[in-house]
Amino acid sequence: MRFIDLFAGLGGFHVALSRNGHECVFASEIDDQLRNLYRQNFPDYSGPIVGDIRFSWQDVPDHDILCAGFPCQPFSKSGSQQGVLDSTRGTLFFEILRILEFKRPKYLILENVGNFERHDNGQTWATVRDCLNYLGYDTRGTEHVTSGGPGMISPLDLGEPHSRERFFIVGSKQTFLHEPFSSIASVPVKSLDSFLYTRSSLTAQERSETTLTERQAECIDIWQSIVERLPEGSLPTFPLWSYEWGATYDFESKTPHATPAFQLSRQLGASPDLSKRELLKLMPAYARASVRRFPNWKVSFIQRNRDWYQQYKRFIRKQNLEALRSLPPSLQKLEWNSKDGSRNLRQHILQFRPSGLRVKKYGHIPSLVAMTTTQIPIIGRKGRFLSRREGLKLLGFSEHHALPESLNHAFAALGNGVHVEVVRFVAERVVSLGVGDEYKAPLKLFERPTYEQSMQSYLNALVLNT
Repeated sequence: MRFIDLFAGLGGFHVALSRNGHECVFASEIDDQLRNLYRQNFPDYSGPIVGDIRFSWQDVPDHDILCAGFPCQPFSKSGSQQGVLDSTRGTLFFEILRILEFKRPKYLILENVGNFERHDNGQTWATVRDCLNYLGYDTRGTEHVTSGGPGMISPLDLGEPHSRERFFIVGSKQTFLHEPFSSIASVPVKSLDSFLYTRSSLTAQERSETTLTERQAECIDIWQSIVERLPEGSLPTFPLWSYEWGATYDFESKTPHATPAFQLSRQLGASPDLSKRELLKLMPAYARASVRRFPNWKVSFIQRNRDWYQQYKRFIRKQNLEALRSLPPSLQKLEWNSKDGSRNLRQHILQFRPSGLRVKKYGHIPSLVAMTTTQIPIIGRKGRFLSRREGLKLLGFSEHHALPESLNHAFAALGNGVHVEVVRFVAERVVSLGVGDEYKAPLKLFERPTYEQSMQSYLNALVLNT
């Protein structure tokens, strides 16, 4: 079958569907460098690869399968949360609608972040589903189990050592005879070690890119010194915020922002001559909020950390705590996700995240993050960051697949990419499960914006932003 690859990125859809025997006839990617790399990575592809799909949608040829990993930032917890109201990226979904209406392909396969279903209390997914139904597509999504759906799909479900839950949407012009996402048989996860390189196998550039800084290595060593002295069962499920260990500032009835400067200086043991602004600078970012009261979740975290410290402070050496205080605030936090795992941090997978140093059991790599290279996973057993070639392999690409030269750009592309084997699985399900009669949209859709209303809102926004 013929397929198109919209918002193509590294071309994960292209790799997956080509391996399934399908032919790419059109691709779009707005990033100039990724668009050039697309030609390099797919030398046998002779079709067009355009930039901004908003100005090229009428050039799309006839095709059987529309594929799109449409921009996810507006629908992500870590993004703007504006969804289809976003006039630049959120509404790019409506370019997909225009192409579907224009070309009427048999199938569609869309991918987005796992939070997509829950964005705007489910209204975004409901609107997307209704629009696709209206255009005559029997539409299914990997809705969360708690919503009555089959759950997200992750490479782990297919035995790949990479945790990357994503929301998939599939559609057919004919009714599905079976649920596309049901009965995914669990299989043993492949050895992570088989995806990793020895140090001697890394290039000089990779050895440089994957080396921890002195400060990062120091942070791991300090937390190691603290963790190894703690008794069994003492590591909590909530993040450890070491700034709260021994802290006495008010946090339940009011915030430091709402505390008079003379009181705050006493609580912090600081000079009474310091201004409120100077005093707040002595505190971590999470305690500086310009509000009179903290939200309940933050009050709970602070209280649990202070209680935890009172219970276990006898196990924490003064020199370790002083060393921890010398680190940047983000490194003074620990997120232990290894339950009863080894107390040796260098036997785990580590990540420096805004929530602190995250520790996860060795066995699979957590989802790569597109927005920053500071969160590239650390292979504790190898004492280094994941390399870009390893990132490719963990997404199902060949290690020879070309990436952008800059490390930031390369991992941004990997973080935005789709997992090749997951897409292959989804595509096989959609095409091979069998379909029945032509799908008929419900005579009356739910009390939500109709396709025409959504399209008109989109066109209005496009005019205003052109």
